[in-house]
Amino acid sequence: MNGYMALYLRKKIFFMIKEVISDYREFRAWFFNWLFCFRQSLKMSLAIKLADIKQKAFNKQFHIMLLELPKGEKLVSVCRADIERFKRKKWLPKNIRTFDLIHGESVFYSTPVNRNNKSTPADRLAAKEKYFRYRKILVV
Repeated sequence: MNGYMALYLRKKIFFMIKEVISDYREFRAWFFNWLFCFRQSLKMSLAIKLADIKQKAFNKQFHIMLLELPKGEKLVSVCRADIERFKRKKWLPKNIRTFDLIHGESVFYSTPVNRNNKSTPADRLAAKEKYFRYRKILVV
């Protein structure tokens, strides 16, 4: 009986260790996903604040979009003049119209046209959610 009991206990312990390892892997995946979302949320919040500061300083409408630089993608806040400059630098396609770029899916957030218009926190939250959906599509 002792041999059977020892074998049974070894199997039970081995099964428990496998469960702990499985739980650890699941927690690790959740933690990295949370860290990714936190980092992207922080990037988007900073980009929104920068666009709002620029809008107050220059009284122009700024848009937050992803710009594909030679080093990689970067969230930037741009106005119409910046878009034209980026076209000349070939960071954006030359044949794309500015209107299509601003009012299409490539812009995550836009500041109000002038200082009198206020953007709501709901607009900012919608911009973050739109950016998250875009980033998750890229990761998966």
